[in-house]
Amino acid sequence: MKRFFLGVAMAATLSACSGGNPFLEDDDGDEVTDPVPVAPESPIPAAVASDLDAAEYIPDPNNPHLVITGVAFNGTPLPVEYMRAASLDSPGGQYQAFTRQPDALNTHTTAYARAVSDAQGVIAVSGGLDGYYNGGATYSASGYQAPTPNPQNADVRYDGEYVGLMNYPDDGAALLPVPAGTPSELTPGQAARVYGKARINADFSTSRVKGTIYDRTYAAQGVPLENLEIAPTDIQADGSFAGKITQAQEEKGDYGGAFGGSNANSVAGALFAKDHVQNLNKVEEFGLFVLERSN
Repeated sequence: MKRFFLGVAMAATLSACSGGNPFLEDDDGDEVTDPVPVAPESPIPAAVASDLDAAEYIPDPNNPHLVITGVAFNGTPLPVEYMRAASLDSPGGQYQAFTRQPDALNTHTTAYARAVSDAQGVIAVSGGLDGYYNGGATYSASGYQAPTPNPQNADVRYDGEYVGLMNYPDDGAALLPVPAGTPSELTPGQAARVYGKARINADFSTSRVKGTIYDRTYAAQGVPLENLEIAPTDIQADGSFAGKITQAQEEKGDYGGAFGGSNANSVAGALFAKDHVQNLNKVEEFGLFVLERSN
């Protein structure tokens, strides 16, 4: 069984020794101490990490576990374990869903996690209560080795599902039933799910990366949403990168990510965007893409 530890301080770091895993892999149930990690050249942007300080994810297909530290008002004490919520999994099943709600009048939080090859990530966003919500994301990749340039100098592509969570209401199906007569002002909300697809294009000969989040849908409403552009930025020597989310080349937020594995077989990243959906006032969204190489 493989266990991953994610944290803002360590999340996109690479070990001081080649191939070390900042998630501290545990294949046999015994904790393994990796070499002391060094700071990533492109750390997780503060707006993307936000309230999520750390996560521990065990992606067992039969008995997965997710423990999160840092998303406020999701239970005491922190860190807290989230419950598996298979009914909220992404449509293609690439991302496992988890939720946390200590009681019917307490804040509800939705989380998504995925681990593929040498990359992994987590997002968590509360549905809001008393006019405020909390959320954040973390990711990591290990063992990065850039691909050998191909004769055609073609981009390397990464494809898969995208999941996001907005500060708007979902259908409420995951919420515990509140006592009769509870005022709406005291009723917790469920963060709105956004499902879509992600494409990352990387040119390792020039160390540049860009991409698109497309085919996006506000799941509970069945409403299509605008695409998000992952604006071009540099790939650092350790495989990490960070840049801006845009629409029609207008800045809407931040993103970060990291490539992992031999021949950069995988990539994990997350984003934060705001004021990026028409007709949704003061909308904000945390999103996650954990993808495998597709060419």
